[in-house]
Amino acid sequence: METFAEPVFSNDLLAKAESGDTSAQLELAEIYLYGHGVDSDENQAEIWAIKSAENGNVAAMFWLADGYVTYARLIEDDDKNDSLEHFQKAFKWFQKASENGHSESMVELADLYTRADSGIEVNIKKALELREKAAKLGNKKAMRSLSAMYRDGIGIPKNTDLAQSWWDKSEN
Repeated sequence: METFAEPVFSNDLLAKAESGDTSAQLELAEIYLYGHGVDSDENQAEIWAIKSAENGNVAAMFWLADGYVTYARLIEDDDKNDSLEHFQKAFKWFQKASENGHSESMVELADLYTRADSGIEVNIKKALELREKAAKLGNKKAMRSLSAMYRDGIGIPKNTDLAQSWWDKSEN
């Protein structure tokens, strides 16, 4: 079994990130988030991830959005306004990553469209479209979600044949 070293802060990595290397920027964000070779600093992690995402790194877009959703869910019972703000940030980055063909972001964006408590307007049709697009890109979670939508008739007429077809595809 091959093991990989966790990334650690270095001046070389910082120089790459400062020069616009989006992979280095995202790596630096992770280093700051988890405190590998530096003190953990969530603000610096977010700053570097945003730079990477704004420079077109789709992985950074997903990383940011996923982090925002995680945080929003953690605080939604204690601070609804902050939670809604973070769901909105997640929506923005999932949407940008989806526009760049990132299937995991399509699935997560679809999930936000089905959550009334996220502050995003519920749009089952858009959720269905995103899941279909992600499924066509081979995303298994999207296929299972489509199966459930057709099985239960969520926003669409029940269709057991399509439900089974999507389920079977997710198993291959």
